[in-house]
Amino acid sequence: MLKSILMVWVLAQNLALTQEAYEDYLGYRSVNEGVMSAELAAAIGRPELAERRFVTMMPRSGPQVGLRLVEGDVSGYAPMQRVGWSAIELLVQDPKLLETELDGSAFRHLKGPDFLTEQKNILAMQVTGPNRELFYLTHMIDPSKSFLRPQPSQEPVGHTFIMVTGSLDLEASLGFWRRHFDNSVVGPIPYRIGVLSDAYDLPEDTLHSLAVVSMSDGYGIEIDQYPDQATAVPAPEGERGGVILVSLSVDPEGLKAPLPWRLPYIDTAGAVEGGVITLPSGAPIEISLTTAMLPAPTH
Repeated sequence: MLKSILMVWVLAQNLALTQEAYEDYLGYRSVNEGVMSAELAAAIGRPELAERRFVTMMPRSGPQVGLRLVEGDVSGYAPMQRVGWSAIELLVQDPKLLETELDGSAFRHLKGPDFLTEQKNILAMQVTGPNRELFYLTHMIDPSKSFLRPQPSQEPVGHTFIMVTGSLDLEASLGFWRRHFDNSVVGPIPYRIGVLSDAYDLPEDTLHSLAVVSMSDGYGIEIDQYPDQATAVPAPEGERGGVILVSLSVDPEGLKAPLPWRLPYIDTAGAVEGGVITLPSGAPIEISLTTAMLPAPTH
C-alpha cells in the first residue's frame, strides 16, 4: 500500500540560486547535501546525472517531505509538454498573500488563486519556479470535506501532499496502480485544468480526464490524461528538467503483485528494502519499503 510522499527530485540549472529562492520565498531549509549515485542515475534513465550534486530542502516545521534539488545543465524544459511527473502540489496557508510575496521573485505566476470547485473548499494558485518547475500552491479550508486529508502544516508554505503526473493512456496508468497497490482511486472524471490547456493552446474550458490515487497517510497522486502531442519520457536532449524522480513510502503488506524493479535495494540479509521502478508513462519512482521483503523477488 502506498503510504507517503518522501521526496521530490527537481532538476536545478543553477543549484545555488534555486536553493536561495526556496529559502527566501518558500521558507524551506537545507537539511543535507550529497551526490547522485551512478546506479540511481542509470536506473532513472539519466546517466548524465551521475555524481551530480544535490541539496535536500524541507519546511521548517510540520510534515517533512523533501524537495531535492539536483544540479543540471541549461534546459529548454517547458511544463506539461511531456508525460511523466509534471507538478508539485504544496499545502499553503494563504495563496492570495503568497501571490503578493512572490512578486518580483524567481517564481512566475501563472493562474489563480481560484477556488477549484463550486463548494469553495480548495483555493489554489499555479506558479513556476526558478527552473520552470511547476507548483500548485493549495489551501484546504476544511480538509474533512476532501477526498485527501493530509496532515496540516503551520508553515506559510508547507509540504508536498500531491504529485501530479501526465499520461497518454490514463487507463493503462490506473491499471498499474490498481494491479500493484491496494489504494483507493477516484476517477477518471472530467476536469478543467487551466495550466494544461494553456500548455497545448486549448480553450480554457476544455475538460481533461483525471484520476487521483490516495495514500494511507493523506497524500495523493493525480494522473492527468495528456493530449496526443505530449512528448514521451525521456525528453529529448535540451528539453529535460522539472521533476525527475519521486520517492514514496510503501507498506509491503498492501502489495497486490510483485513490483517490477529496475534497481532493487538489497540489505545485508538479502532482503529487498526498496528500489526504483518505472511507471507506464516512463516516469521513475523510488520506493522505500516500511518492512524489507524476503526472499528478494526476481526481475
